[in-house]
Amino acid sequence: MRRKFHLLNSPKYFSISEDYGLFGVSERNLNQLANIWKGDIVFYYTVHRVGLRTSGFIHGPFEVISELFYNDKIVWAEDERRSGKDKYPYRIKFEYLKEHTCRNPIPIQIFWDLKEEGKIKTVIDSSALIDKAVITLLDEEGILLLQALLQTNPKSEEYTKRYKGHNFSEEKIDLLKFSGNRVKEFVMEAYLEAYLLRNPEIIHNLSGFENGLDENYTYDILNQVSTYIAGGAIDIACLYKKKVLDMWLAINATVFELKKGIIDPFFVDQLIGYIEWTGRLIPGVKHRMIKGILIGRDFGNQTEMKNELKKHIEDVKGLYSISCYTYSVSRDNKLLFNSLED
Repeated sequence: MRRKFHLLNSPKYFSISEDYGLFGVSERNLNQLANIWKGDIVFYYTVHRVGLRTSGFIHGPFEVISELFYNDKIVWAEDERRSGKDKYPYRIKFEYLKEHTCRNPIPIQIFWDLKEEGKIKTVIDSSALIDKAVITLLDEEGILLLQALLQTNPKSEEYTKRYKGHNFSEEKIDLLKFSGNRVKEFVMEAYLEAYLLRNPEIIHNLSGFENGLDENYTYDILNQVSTYIAGGAIDIACLYKKKVLDMWLAINATVFELKKGIIDPFFVDQLIGYIEWTGRLIPGVKHRMIKGILIGRDFGNQTEMKNELKKHIEDVKGLYSISCYTYSVSRDNKLLFNSLED
């Protein structure tokens, strides 16, 4: 099993999450949690009072022991709009890593020191720890955090408490939620992103791996990657590697910009910015090997906007590899993707 690393963020609720063995997000942040899978390793950023000051710490490692699920039993805070329901009903279950349990956290300064050394790239500054509930880390970043925690906790300890939330029911989440009658549109962009993350074969297909990936290929998916580009974030970035001479070598990457509605030609320029950022962010990835993909709702009768988008993509063709797909919903409620050129 190939594990991924993630950093969970909650300055207020760590002690409750630890007691329950749960982490949750609101509906609008569903996409941030959708990239976490059972067996992944998570760290937990929070703050503690030290004397008269409040300081940041990272706890972990924890192992994720469930897939993403829905449960609105109150754990952290009641939703003001839904009496008797929790504000964060989209959840995962986790537990301290049994192979080596670390009870002592590391100060956040260790994390920033690693960033100053150029070893942390997925977190651009402290705002990312405020704006994001979940940050997916590059493998090498996760290994560095794991190592720092083990160095602070060279001897494994036991965690003997019973996790209060591990017996909670796990309701499957319907990610295909739409509005509209004749032309259906996702109710939130978060659902479109979450659907793609939970169905990575679609990401691979659109990226050019129509026949899937065999044992000679592997991939890393990052989502909601913070950037300095208009305060935005890369919706999805997927890095592909091939095994050659027993080494995993980066061969290409795909950057996705997602819209629940129709795609304005302006978003081509935004995607170009994200392509450039990805080339700076991910080690081994160069601008020329990055493919950009725009996904939005079917244009319906809006042919003028569609043709303008096609022209804008054609204008940058010599410099950037950009494709566009529209989604539509079949009568039996299946999601279909069609190339803009079809």
